[in-house]
Amino acid sequence: MTELKLAQRMGRIQPSATLALTARAKALRAEGKDVIALTAGEPDFSTPDAIRASAVSALQAGGVVDRYTPASGLPEVRKAVANKFKRDNGLDYAADQVMVNCGAKHSCFNLIAALVDEGDEVIIPAPYWVSYPQMVSFFGGKPVIVDTSATGFVLTSDALKAALTPKTRLVLVNSPGNPTGAVWSREAQQSIADVLKGTNVAVLSDEIYEKLVYDGEHVSFASLDDDAFNRTVTVNGVAKAYAMTGWRIGYAGGPKHVIAAMGALQSHSTSNPATVSQLAALKALAEDPAELPGWRESFVRRRDIIVGGLNDVEGISCARPGGAFYVFPDCRGLLGKRHNDVEISDDHVLCEKLLTEAHVAGVPGSEFGAPGFIRFSYAESDDNIRKAAERIQKFSSELK
Repeated sequence: MTELKLAQRMGRIQPSATLALTARAKALRAEGKDVIALTAGEPDFSTPDAIRASAVSALQAGGVVDRYTPASGLPEVRKAVANKFKRDNGLDYAADQVMVNCGAKHSCFNLIAALVDEGDEVIIPAPYWVSYPQMVSFFGGKPVIVDTSATGFVLTSDALKAALTPKTRLVLVNSPGNPTGAVWSREAQQSIADVLKGTNVAVLSDEIYEKLVYDGEHVSFASLDDDAFNRTVTVNGVAKAYAMTGWRIGYAGGPKHVIAAMGALQSHSTSNPATVSQLAALKALAEDPAELPGWRESFVRRRDIIVGGLNDVEGISCARPGGAFYVFPDCRGLLGKRHNDVEISDDHVLCEKLLTEAHVAGVPGSEFGAPGFIRFSYAESDDNIRKAAERIQKFSSELK
């Protein structure tokens, strides 16, 4: 049987570890195992009633909802995105400076495709979201990983200066961050912006967790000054804040020619995002749903439960994140120990043992550029988070 040859570029990427581990946890649940999956980055709440009702109304009305839209999104949705950027972030984008995508991940993919040539360098602070380096590598770019574990998971100006070269094309900023939940202060971001002045380096500011800030304030990189505004593409979406991960709507704002290039690419790849999802997002973008403050309170409570529980485990140290819904504990104190005669040699083995023995699923820190750490999502019920922490404590007590 003939085996079809794949393009060489496919050798540059690996499947998403987060999605793979989430699928594994679901499979074990299907077998009857009581697995607590703290892997997926999505809220456990339902999309707000008002947003779902607006989608139902659009479906029942028919017409535009049944048809293609312009590749970069319905004009009224692009206008709503521009209004949102102005209202919430102080960013004055015209409608032709914004576009709608099939999720914030799609926004990032389109931007990297539009900016990064073979051999270009992209500075990625680590720990990083798993897809950033994969996207850069896919397009022939070189991920330049900068460790931030000693600086509160925030890129410093000195570290940026050391990483910059004539080949640097793009710097990634993610606040609040995935996987750490770190919130970058205005001062920290301004120090980055000051280093970049006088260069031709672009910035991708991924702000998908903007509405989920508990300590400090959210600051959009493009709002710092005119220079930052002109070099930045701001990426956001409705998935995380409004529990709309399945609706697949993200959006981006930035220089007109960059947005146009992203739109041209999108016209030949996905065409437009789903029309009904755009119309649902229109409702979400008009104003924050009434449920959001209560959701934030729940996330703060859950964060404190899991941070406290993990810090009670000998060998684990867990910082308190300022946003998003992840904790990223340092588990290196557990490595080298043994469980049932199996050595916990690295974070992959640790996550495997936690899944099969303790029935708690997390994502190895190595996937985020931080070996020895684990990402746990606390977008779960209070009871499951408590049980997960108790199971991890019990597992740790059995290590020799």
